[in-house]
Amino acid sequence: MDKSQYIEKKQERREKKRKEKRSVQAEEVIFIFEKILEEWKTVKIFNTLIQKNPNSLIDKKKVETISKGNCKIFPSELSEERYQYYCEIREKVYSYWSSKKNTNKIEPSEAN
Repeated sequence: MDKSQYIEKKQERREKKRKEKRSVQAEEVIFIFEKILEEWKTVKIFNTLIQKNPNSLIDKKKVETISKGNCKIFPSELSEERYQYYCEIREKVYSYWSSKKNTNKIEPSEAN
């Protein structure tokens, strides 16, 4: 086995392991991102996901983690267009939280 085949196999193993560990479907991640941008609370998102799919393995903590944009989806899980949409919406979620973090900071001149 040459080096490129080894690297490819290693990436496949990692991708499989991470998908299994995540235990959340790619479409559920996109749904969470969309609802965060609509300013839904994470508990409402969680309840909606459970109502839509009672067999889902998602829990409240995972919804909170994913809602911060912290969830990697692999290109093999979605169509090319859907994956591009995922990348765009993930960037929007990052921007949303960074802008929210910046607005919550108190300037030293305002504190006095």
